[in-house]
Amino acid sequence: MARDKNADKRLEYNRKIAAKELESDELYLEERQAKNQIESFETVIMQGFRKLQEIEDNINKRGNLSWDYDETFQKQKYLSNVIRQQQEGLEYSYKNARFQLENEREQLQRERDNLAWD
Repeated sequence: MARDKNADKRLEYNRKIAAKELESDELYLEERQAKNQIESFETVIMQGFRKLQEIEDNINKRGNLSWDYDETFQKQKYLSNVIRQQQEGLEYSYKNARFQLENEREQLQRERDNLAWD
């Protein structure tokens, strides 16, 4: 029985495709981990702002001092916007990376599928 002349090439393409799929899985896990870290950071920061607001409320209740609540609120709003922009940038970067990996994987599959069966 004659051996398929392209079997070794096909095997190599299968290995490359599997590597791209593994890389894609790792990228997904990395993205999930980065998102979790940003969410945890945001939670800690917002807890800090809530605590600061409580402290300012207590100070104002005890005296006739008038703290500028708007300043704390504006800082919180600004930081929330920065965090959201970072999240959007992260999502965009990972989306592009996944798209690139998928294109590379599909190209390898097309090349493998175009090999003649001898």
